[in-house]
Amino acid sequence: MSQSHNLPILPPHYYLDNFLSIVDLVSTRYSDLLTETETNWLHAFSGLPQNAQLLLVRMLTRKGNWFRSDKLHYPEIPNIESAITTLSDKGLITDTTPPFDVVASLMTKGELLSLYAHMPLTASLRKPEIIAAIVKNSEEDLPPLPTRFLCLQHDVLPVFLLLYFGNSRQDISQFVLNDLGIYRFEKVELRPEDRLFHSRTQITDWLFLSSLADLYWDYKETKELASALKVSQMLSEKPDWPPLTRKWERLANKLARDFERQKDERSAEALFMQSSLPPARERLARIAIKQERLEEAAVLVTAMLESPINEDEADVAARIARQLAKKIPYPAPKKTGESFTSQHITLEIAERVELESARYYAQQGWDVWYCENNLLNALFGLLLWDIIFEPVPGAFLNPFQRAPRDMYSPEFTTVRQVNIDRRCEAFERGEYDLMAIYDTKLGISNDWVNWGWAKRELVEAAISTLSPNQIVACVKRILFDPKSNRSGHPDLFMVKNGNCQFVEVKGPGDKLQHHQVRWLNFLAAEGLCSLTLYVTAEN
Repeated sequence: MSQSHNLPILPPHYYLDNFLSIVDLVSTRYSDLLTETETNWLHAFSGLPQNAQLLLVRMLTRKGNWFRSDKLHYPEIPNIESAITTLSDKGLITDTTPPFDVVASLMTKGELLSLYAHMPLTASLRKPEIIAAIVKNSEEDLPPLPTRFLCLQHDVLPVFLLLYFGNSRQDISQFVLNDLGIYRFEKVELRPEDRLFHSRTQITDWLFLSSLADLYWDYKETKELASALKVSQMLSEKPDWPPLTRKWERLANKLARDFERQKDERSAEALFMQSSLPPARERLARIAIKQERLEEAAVLVTAMLESPINEDEADVAARIARQLAKKIPYPAPKKTGESFTSQHITLEIAERVELESARYYAQQGWDVWYCENNLLNALFGLLLWDIIFEPVPGAFLNPFQRAPRDMYSPEFTTVRQVNIDRRCEAFERGEYDLMAIYDTKLGISNDWVNWGWAKRELVEAAISTLSPNQIVACVKRILFDPKSNRSGHPDLFMVKNGNCQFVEVKGPGDKLQHHQVRWLNFLAAEGLCSLTLYVTAEN
């Protein structure tokens, strides 16, 4: 990552160049899925003079569809008034009187007071109070406005961004981060046949589901739970297209959990039963136990134990099984003990307890790194680098991906299993040089390698003290459940006299989490020294 004082200066029209990249991909890869309106928009846009294109892109990338003409000031755009006229003539914007709520949102408190000077409004009122008073007095018929209000006719950007990025998270700012050199991305071949969407219905359903998810989280943030739960009434039937199915199930799980917390188990079950994603089976089992439907719960728990979807589900299934065994005859697995050691010390804690603990071990002659999850994740990313960025159909849709689209799904491993096995075997035979990959790829974005933490000396220390078999074992454990197993790693890694150890630090009142216990037990089982350090404050 570049330092801020070394950042390049972007060319004046950088945002138009970036938008044209989006337009080029969308028009070539998805022309058959665009509506007539979108196709006509692209045709009209391509025929605009540059100043009109610049202004339109500026407006598209700002929030909302309404704009005040007197607020459109861009030094790189010559003759903005001419650009406005051109866009209006082409039907890409309208110059019309907006509804009152738009005027109220785009005008300042002082401007509203001036506009409605004939009303008994005082400057001591807050803007929301002024708006409420205007509405109450039925004064929403607008007086002559001090400026023109412009409205985008067709907000094509959400569709174009979705088609370009293949998700609803990234936006055009991603280009800027790349242009500035803040992020560098691995170059992966993007093939037209690997496109994500294959029907217009998939596009519209995705956008609708994204809007529902946004609405849900807006209500959650404002603590309007009743409104959040009503989102379930707008939820469409579960789609059968896998990328959208997972998106639907994630929202369904959130809604179901909210219903459960509100004691509406019937609504919760109806949604959980349609989801294949954790924690659906767990919650169904817990609801069944609560309602004394113990045999039904036993069937669910057995399914989780026999074929857990991820590490958390396997863990929680064992715990529920032991609860169930107290109520009915059930062969519950025994509770897993702790195969790692513990140490208790007292320290003066002036800063983070992990840093104080690192200093404690350093005083005993250890080379210590406070690295949390970053070491084992980096080894994973380096060992499988070219496999992660292999151009698997549908895995890479845009040049700004830190990982393939299926990175955190079971398909990642199953699709690449042969290459993964070959790589692990080659590494165990000493035929794959991790440090060569480190040096070649240094600074390139990879979801698994945090270059700010994965310093060269840390990776070298790990490679020199962990055997290839132990590194491969850690990589395979992460592969079983990449999303869960990328976290929970011990806080400290340290080396002394050719030996290493992993230490999880727990300060006053801090307890081990389930995923941390799993990692400590795993490392110990692989012959790696792992322990929990419990620190009591001296002061």
